[in-house]
Amino acid sequence: MAKLLYTLKLALMKQHIALLPQGTITTRQQVPKIQAFAIFITHIYAKWWLTCEKSVDAAWNDLTLYHHLQAYKAVDEDIAASAIKALERHHWYLTGEMLPLALFSSKVPNEDKRALASAILEHKPDDLPMHIPEQRFGAGFGKPKFPTLLPTTSLADLANKDCWFGMHQLHIDPEFMSLDVKEWATNAAFKKSVVNVCAMNVVNDCAERGVKLMSDFVAVARKEQHLQNVLQAVEHDRSQQPNLRRCKHKVIAS
Repeated sequence: MAKLLYTLKLALMKQHIALLPQGTITTRQQVPKIQAFAIFITHIYAKWWLTCEKSVDAAWNDLTLYHHLQAYKAVDEDIAASAIKALERHHWYLTGEMLPLALFSSKVPNEDKRALASAILEHKPDDLPMHIPEQRFGAGFGKPKFPTLLPTTSLADLANKDCWFGMHQLHIDPEFMSLDVKEWATNAAFKKSVVNVCAMNVVNDCAERGVKLMSDFVAVARKEQHLQNVLQAVEHDRSQQPNLRRCKHKVIAS
């Protein structure tokens, strides 16, 4: 975000920067690129970035952003193409596992919720509950396989069997999904599920805290003995869990 703010400052100070000697802050070739990027930030990126704090809205936000980027090709095809390419690496909330969260979003129109619920019900697997998602790399424990989006893609088009895996993990009761959307708010199963999904955060704060904790431990290991203590603690933990993937399989099998 710091780079975006810096870009906006450069764009706003364009006239003042032009009074300085050439190349003091920006080159002549950089000025139009900065202006084009500032327009993109203002009209497309800023709104998406500032409204992505709710997990239930994430799928709708991402799909809407994709559609806006497709339309932005008429303004600047290069920037739009670059942004779409970057977005393709971050379709986490458009995977089947996370898609059911959109059922609880106030941003999603009722007709889209109805279509999504029907699509999820159509993909109901024979064996429930699902313990391993299908659309993942590495025998169900790797990175999710991101969907391919088209200009006409809707949330319902992205539904698959993995929706039921996500619902099982989040304790979402599917009872309300066969009802009219207007009746969901008063349904007991919907109310219970809302509590679970609203407790989710979309920020990677937990991961960042873990990385910070590890980096702090390594940073304080200024002496060799301290470093060895850290390494021994890690080695001890690994000895307790020699094969994490095998352990996961055992848990699932049980």
